[in-house]
Amino acid sequence: MQKKFNLKSFNLFEFLKHQNAHSPSLPFFLADSHTYRNAHVNFPFRTFSYGLGVTYTGVSKDDIFRIGSTDYNLKAGSLTTVGPGLVCQWTGNYMAEHDTVYFTDELFAGMQGKLFLQSMTFFFHGGNHVIQLTAEQVKKMKSAFALLKALKDEKEAIPGIVHTILMLANTYHSIQNHKPKSAGVSRREEITQKFRKLVAQDFSRHKEVAYYATSLNITPKYLSEVLQAELGKSAKTFIDEFVMMEAKSLLKQTTMSIQEICHWLGFDDASHFTKFFRKLVKITPSEYRKG
Repeated sequence: MQKKFNLKSFNLFEFLKHQNAHSPSLPFFLADSHTYRNAHVNFPFRTFSYGLGVTYTGVSKDDIFRIGSTDYNLKAGSLTTVGPGLVCQWTGNYMAEHDTVYFTDELFAGMQGKLFLQSMTFFFHGGNHVIQLTAEQVKKMKSAFALLKALKDEKEAIPGIVHTILMLANTYHSIQNHKPKSAGVSRREEITQKFRKLVAQDFSRHKEVAYYATSLNITPKYLSEVLQAELGKSAKTFIDEFVMMEAKSLLKQTTMSIQEICHWLGFDDASHFTKFFRKLVKITPSEYRKG
């Protein structure tokens, strides 16, 4: 019997490993364009592992990868990174050619300085989860993944190869971060990243735009203008969509009651939560859970 607050009742990492008959003893999993065809995971899910992928071919404009309430339309050469605790959703089928490695901290249990993952901000809330690689960078990543696939059954070799892939990703992110940018664009990106991180931390207690604007020392109007320019949505829309992603993941991934989810998300009562949910999704939380 699962506990009602067990947030691991659906774990994509373990689900994909089981579905593809991957060795359960190894804390990593390799995915490619064939992996998701029979997965049918079209609801928002909370991640419990790290994931790093490179897309080699173009993606349909309808294939949006949503992290929190930020939408990413992947392209050929996109480097995507997600870490534990993020709520994600594929809105399409994602049949593009790609290589993705999923892994947990346990993969590096025997390595010194395994805490290096915590310094890679692109895995966590507020990070830059998708960047565009050059043709040469894609070539190097593809070579590293080819080596990983060739040696995927060599248990002792895997941590070192995945570490190499992570170091390449870290280098490419550093290069992107140090590209010359105009002061205006740099400031907008900084505000957007800080806002996304704040929402992830405080959404259950604060759902009003004014709180986040004050925390960032800017006006609510300017905050929404920045987000409209950077993400294509207002601050209020971003907050509401973030809360909704959390709600949907809890409804699908856990056995928590509607009342428990309501309190978890910071709503005063279940009726308020249901009204909020129905306004955005057009059905009730109970109907969504059963669907």
